[in-house]
Amino acid sequence: MTSPDTGLGAGITSFPGIARIASRGNRMATLISAFAFSFSGVSFYETVLKRPKLAAFVPPVMHYARDSGGDIELFAIPVTVLNDGARTGTVLAMELAVTDMKTGKSKRYYSAYLGDHPHSADTTNRSFAPLSIPGRATFSDTVRFYPIGNPLPKLVDDAGDFRFTLTLQTADPAHPDVLDWLFHAKPKPIEFERTLPWISEQQLGFRRATIAMRDRSWNPPAEPRDEPK
Repeated sequence: MTSPDTGLGAGITSFPGIARIASRGNRMATLISAFAFSFSGVSFYETVLKRPKLAAFVPPVMHYARDSGGDIELFAIPVTVLNDGARTGTVLAMELAVTDMKTGKSKRYYSAYLGDHPHSADTTNRSFAPLSIPGRATFSDTVRFYPIGNPLPKLVDDAGDFRFTLTLQTADPAHPDVLDWLFHAKPKPIEFERTLPWISEQQLGFRRATIAMRDRSWNPPAEPRDEPK
């Protein structure tokens, strides 16, 4: 019977196993480094390089009103614009296309002022100006849309359902880079429908009242009830 070799020969025969372990360790370190580098690249793109990605949202309630003694109709819509990109995006203007679903007539309106419709004709209006929205930020305000071109004849002359298409007009980069060419995309228009429940020429023209237009499928949240003691 021969005894196991515990000298130099045993050490030499164990080197291949150590080499294999070291090789696996090097591969693992390479994979971890590659993963970390890729993660850093994605993070840098998402936080610094990602071009502006704008999207608009509207709530279920908006308002219809009149100006200039009832001759000019307008729509007051609370609008939120979200920039899901990393770079600043600019909204130059907003355009609203409205269709009377009963008659099929359509008309276009532009973003003229910001803020709710004032109850006094002497109130100073806040004109709509281009909106600069930083990356990962939002803009929220009521936008008042006035007719493009001749305000007469008015589109709305009776209660009913109306279809809206809201479009954001955005600025293109002055000096586009490769990412701008590859990932350039305009914000998608949003479509929604609202119902005008009633109309009163006197209320709209002389009292500068507003009429709420609601999404027919929306119900206001119920008021909380007091728990019995």
